[in-house]
Amino acid sequence: MIFDVIGFGALNLDRLYMVDKIAKRGEERFVTGCVETPGGSAANTIVGLARLGQTVGYVGKVGNDPEGDKLVKSLRDERVDTEGIVISKEDHSGIVTGFVDEKGERTLYVSPGVNDTLDLGEVNRKYITNTKFIHITSFVGEKPFTVQKKLLGCLQDVKVSFDPGALYARKG
Repeated sequence: MIFDVIGFGALNLDRLYMVDKIAKRGEERFVTGCVETPGGSAANTIVGLARLGQTVGYVGKVGNDPEGDKLVKSLRDERVDTEGIVISKEDHSGIVTGFVDEKGERTLYVSPGVNDTLDLGEVNRKYITNTKFIHITSFVGEKPFTVQKKLLGCLQDVKVSFDPGALYARKG
């Protein structure tokens, strides 16, 4: 199978708390609601493309835990091929704790877990070259960033979509 697009980025379970206002240092505020949803920039994009009828896959890493199970299941439920996802027996899946105020302003805290342990040897090179496009987004750590840069050299006939996000933009 040749994919239209493969996503490659951190997979995180987002725990988002709706708050009356983002707290300042030393201030107390109120939680008005909470939602838990699968996330990660590349994953969100890939799910959107799957919903538009594109043939899509994913490269990433999750822990062998309930959060990882939820992340992989949610992708499969959206018709995303998950062959490129590594399931680690070590550590936990990525989790984002976020606070979103009534105006939509947000503050995010990332616990990357196994996202930041993704190793070059864990990525199936044939899988990532079997696509027309690869959509790359950021990881917190340096190791998976290095893996992404090295794998770009293997992509001769694959177009690259790059969404650096704040984390990679700060790297220059």
